[in-house]
Amino acid sequence: MLFSSFHLLFFFPADTGVLPAAFRPLASRGTAPLIITCFLAGLVFSGSSNELRADEVSEHVQQLVTEADQILLQPAAEQDLIRLVQIDLALSEEIDETSLAASRRVLRTLAMSENLTAMDHVHSVFENEPERRSEVAWALSESTSARPDDLQDWRYMVRSLNVVRGTDAASVMRALQRFRPRANKAQWVRQVILVGLTLDADQQAAATDLLKHWAGVPNGKAQWTLAEYQAWFAKEYPDQPAAQWPVDAANRKWNLATLEHEVKNFHAAPDLIEAGRAVYEKAGCQKCHRRGKLGEAFGPDLTSLGWRRQKSEILQAILFPSHELNEEYPSVTVELKDGRTLSGILSSGSQDRMSIVSPMSVRVEFDRADIVQIVNQKISNMPEGTLEPLTLDEIRALFAFLISIDGVPRPHGDELE
Repeated sequence: MLFSSFHLLFFFPADTGVLPAAFRPLASRGTAPLIITCFLAGLVFSGSSNELRADEVSEHVQQLVTEADQILLQPAAEQDLIRLVQIDLALSEEIDETSLAASRRVLRTLAMSENLTAMDHVHSVFENEPERRSEVAWALSESTSARPDDLQDWRYMVRSLNVVRGTDAASVMRALQRFRPRANKAQWVRQVILVGLTLDADQQAAATDLLKHWAGVPNGKAQWTLAEYQAWFAKEYPDQPAAQWPVDAANRKWNLATLEHEVKNFHAAPDLIEAGRAVYEKAGCQKCHRRGKLGEAFGPDLTSLGWRRQKSEILQAILFPSHELNEEYPSVTVELKDGRTLSGILSSGSQDRMSIVSPMSVRVEFDRADIVQIVNQKISNMPEGTLEPLTLDEIRALFAFLISIDGVPRPHGDELE
């Protein structure tokens, strides 16, 4: 099909009767969900992109873009919103600039509509299509002036700080200032600083203003630069990694410069996914990470990674494992009474025993009573240089395996802690 199977279901209130009534204003809508498939509304396309020639696909896409632009020229009626959802589903399969720009305009209109079903689609795109999270966050940021108390919008935009950049990031950070809640947890404060550092000088006020809104510093009318917030963050959160972007290690074969473009435009084929299984083991990933039934569970589970993270996020985590630390798998140093010092991921065992897994995946057990002290580390247990022994074809296969969602249930949305 021209759109992914997970989009086939939409949720409408049970009192709708017929499909158009599903788009009644929020105040008059029921809450009980009724599953209605898209084809009942005429939303399914006949044929597939695989059955069309390249010139036919291009012509079909242009027709969709033209139709969307015609709809967007006037206030969207109920049937227009339905058609816009359909068009967005089709355009989401394309990666050309024309399709991407049209999808942004469509998502913005759906977000501005304040219609529950339209918003369900917008939120579904965020959850199910990680590569489109930035454009969804931008669409939400454009619509929040009408509903600055919608905490669901707020949560999506905070979560988007991991991926938004440029103008989208500035728009999201300005929108977040309209909300009273403050994401003052270290990881989100740090992320605002990091994203702010990527912005042009004339956009950085969006970051510093949000930091002042969330952190409450500096007091009064004084303004800080991002450099001042970096210094403040280091003092306020001494156990956290510094609020600065990592730098490629010297003499590395694989780095951001060599791999970023490869990953950005990467599409996984079935044979490549299967080849990636062997590379997963060759690279040693299975020693700490479980992917389906493969591997150990010492570190984060990677089974649903393709649902949860963009390809660029995955690449960054592999190249710079200490840039983002997982709170559920803290790296620590344990000092024992017998003089030993052990470093790695701490794991509780029985009531009287604990264990630690070293960066070389060696597990050591010890008695809780023998612990002198436990010190958190700002360095990940995952070693750097994981990709160095691999060829480019092997890296492609590994990514195909990591991002594959075939047969993988969609997890619940990431928790905003």
